[in-house]
Amino acid sequence: MIRVPTISVKYNWRKSSNRSGLHGVHLRIYLSGEQSRHYPIKLPAKISKDQWHGKENHWVKNNHPFYFEINCKIAEMITKLNDLTRRYYSQNKPVTFYTIEKELMLRGERNIFNDYFANYIKHPPESTNLDEVTWEKYRACLLHLNNFQKRITFSQIDEALIARFKNYLANLKGRKGKMEPATIKSYWDKLKVVLTHAAKKDHFLDPVQVENYFEEVTVSVPKKKEGQHLEIQEVQRLKNLTFDEKDKSLQRDRDLFLFQVYTGFYYNDLQILRKDQLFNDIEQGHYIIGERDKNGNPTIIPLFKFPYATNIIEKYKDNNPDNPILFSKSVFIEIQAYNRNLKLLGKRAGIVRKISNKTGRHTNAQMWIRFGADRPVLSKMMGHEKEQTTQSYYRVGLLEVIEGTKGIDFEKLAI
Repeated sequence: MIRVPTISVKYNWRKSSNRSGLHGVHLRIYLSGEQSRHYPIKLPAKISKDQWHGKENHWVKNNHPFYFEINCKIAEMITKLNDLTRRYYSQNKPVTFYTIEKELMLRGERNIFNDYFANYIKHPPESTNLDEVTWEKYRACLLHLNNFQKRITFSQIDEALIARFKNYLANLKGRKGKMEPATIKSYWDKLKVVLTHAAKKDHFLDPVQVENYFEEVTVSVPKKKEGQHLEIQEVQRLKNLTFDEKDKSLQRDRDLFLFQVYTGFYYNDLQILRKDQLFNDIEQGHYIIGERDKNGNPTIIPLFKFPYATNIIEKYKDNNPDNPILFSKSVFIEIQAYNRNLKLLGKRAGIVRKISNKTGRHTNAQMWIRFGADRPVLSKMMGHEKEQTTQSYYRVGLLEVIEGTKGIDFEKLAI
C-alpha cells in the first residue's frame, strides 16, 4: 500500500513565546511509520495570534495586511505536494521525505525541464556523489540547453527535440573548429542522466520512451588512438633531463609527471593526495592506499617499484603537520599551463608524440601490462569501478604482437 502524506498547517508549532508576539507558519507532514516533520512557509510578514484563523483557505484573517498573499502561498505549497503525491501514486511509487523536501526546495516552474535541470544540479539525488569537475560539465550542458531553448516543457520533449539539440551542439564552435565529438558526448550523457532521473524517479516522462529517444538519436565518438602512452626509453629520457636554476618550474613539472607515470593518477589526483594515504612497508617501501578524485574508487599503488618516487615526495611534500595534503599547494599550477610545460619537456627530451596530463596514466597502465601485470591487479591499482574498463588497456599491443609472432622468422627470407 502506497503511503499518502498527511498535510496540515500549523501556526507557531513550537508554542514559543517572544516579545513581539509574532510567529511563523509551517506545514506539518506525516508519513506512516515515521515521525512527522515541519517545513517553514516563507511569509512576507509574521502573524500574531489574533490574526490567525486556521481554517482551510482562510488560514490568516483579513486583519493582517498580507492575508491574501499568505493564504495563497500556503495553498500553493499544499497544491504542489498534492500534485507530487498524485504523480507518485499513479506510478505506484512511494513518497518519501526526500522527494517532499526536493519538491519544496524547487526553484522555477515545475513543468519546465530547464528549471528541473537547474534544481537537479543544486539539489542532486542522495546517492549521487560527483566531483566539482563533473558538476561543471552539468552546468555547461544546462547553459547550452538554455541557449538552445530557454523554456522546454516536459510535454515538448520527444525524439525530434533531442535530435535538434544534438545538431545544435554539433554546430557550436570548439577549440579545433566545431565542438569535438567527445565534448558533445559528455554533454549528451549529462542530458540523458537528468532526463532519465526525471522519468524514473520523478515520473514526468515515460522511462521507456526516454530510453528509446537515446537509442534512436546517438552521439558517436571515434575510438581512442593507440599509442597515447610513452615508451620506457622516452620515460628514461625525461627522467635524465638536467635543468638550470631558471628551469626549476620545468623540473618540478617533470617530477610531477613522473609521479603520474608511477601512480596512474591524473594531475588533480595529485593535488588531493593525503598524507594518511601514504604508507611505508618495512620490507618493500612506500605504497598508496587512496581513491581517485573522479569516482572515489579505492586504489592500491606500489610506489616501492619506483625508487625515484620517494625523492619526489621528499622534495615537494608539505611539512606543515596541520595540513593533511601530501604535496605543497605551491607546486601546482593551472592544468593548461602544466600541459604546456609537458610539451616543452617532450621537445627537450626528443619525444615526438604529444604529452599531456592524461599521458601519465596511459603510460602507467601500458608499463604494467608490458611487464606482465594481471588485469585484476591493474584494475585495483588504477581505481577502475568495473574491471571491463581495465580491459580497454589490454587490447592487442606490443606484448601480444611479440608473443603472437615469435614463431615467425622473416630474417631467413633475407628481405
